[in-house]
Amino acid sequence: MAGLLFACNNNQDDPQPEPGKKNMTILSYLVANNNLNNALLVNIGAMYDGLAGMDEPATLMVYWDGKTKVGANNADHLILKYETDGKGNINGRPALDETTVMEDVLDEAIIVKEYASQLSTDKEVMKTVLKDMMANADSEKFGLIVGSHASSWLSSIFTSRAFGQDGSSTDNTMLIPDMAEALKSVGQKFEFILFDACFMGTTEVAYTFRDVANYQISSVMEVPAYGFPYDLLMQDLYEGTASSYQQVCQYYMEYYKFLYDCNDTAWGTIALIDSKEMGNLTDMIKQEIVAHKELLAEYDTGHLQEYGKSSGPYIAVDLGHFVKDMNGGSMPAAFSSQLAKTVLYKECMEKTYPYNYAVDADNYSGLGIYIPVAARPKWNTYFKTLDWYTAAGWNEVSFSWNF
Repeated sequence: MAGLLFACNNNQDDPQPEPGKKNMTILSYLVANNNLNNALLVNIGAMYDGLAGMDEPATLMVYWDGKTKVGANNADHLILKYETDGKGNINGRPALDETTVMEDVLDEAIIVKEYASQLSTDKEVMKTVLKDMMANADSEKFGLIVGSHASSWLSSIFTSRAFGQDGSSTDNTMLIPDMAEALKSVGQKFEFILFDACFMGTTEVAYTFRDVANYQISSVMEVPAYGFPYDLLMQDLYEGTASSYQQVCQYYMEYYKFLYDCNDTAWGTIALIDSKEMGNLTDMIKQEIVAHKELLAEYDTGHLQEYGKSSGPYIAVDLGHFVKDMNGGSMPAAFSSQLAKTVLYKECMEKTYPYNYAVDADNYSGLGIYIPVAARPKWNTYFKTLDWYTAAGWNEVSFSWNF
């Protein structure tokens, strides 16, 4: 297991508080039927560790679709439940100590529901699973962690996977608008959505999920397979404030900076997005794009900070760098002010490995943006179908290469 396991010595005569309706329940939707199976299992262990160290009652619900089979029935599509009393007990028993193995953590789960084999990247499946998790949690508020492969707003074109890869085919993915629709169907806004998945820190994704969650935590670059250090940050996720979510982001960066210092093999960007400001930011992006539509008709993106160089060229360039470039190197004050209201926290590692490029902190705004390029005609065709395409003003640009 990756995280720290906490031993406990509770007085069993003490009254044990029950998680109540005002506590937030965190839902974790993990699509691990791919080469992330083992890494996402470790994430469950780290979440368990984080619960064990909490000082307040809390509930975690995990949907697991992976290669590893769980429980007495050897299920690979099921909901796991972990409930801490805030005194070191999980599911009514003292939390496991540092000698445990991953199988023990899985055996400690309450099996809420098992499913027949299903495609977890199907929006109807996601709707059903989320509603099942929420129906079995005595809470008024919910946060959401989603973990799998991802590639921002892209579909399965060019071996990309928008969110999730269920099995060996990259066609078994979930389009971002479908995912947002599934999340909206649960009937209430999430307190947060944490994207433990690559390339989700883009304007296209943040705009699509603006009505889904109050806050979004995401990276514009690839997220390493280790994911988030959940053993450190569960308490902050449950606290549910902008400042606690900022702390989550800080833990993420501290973790990867530590790994880089240990073996020079780490990278990372992170940002906290205030969803309610995404509409205002989008309006300002549209103003910039429309005001510079002649420039953009034959625009070369090669000099901008890019975030998909190694595994997905052209996926995203930096939003702030793009806006500064259109304005002679200086960001307009009004745009800068709105960007600060939207991106509440951002941090990057300037040194990266194994990538062959570094992130320039001066040109890191926390969000990436796709600029249509002639080299990606299939991407551009799909890009036109997004609500973002019109909302951001791209429909008003007449590209010289007949977009």
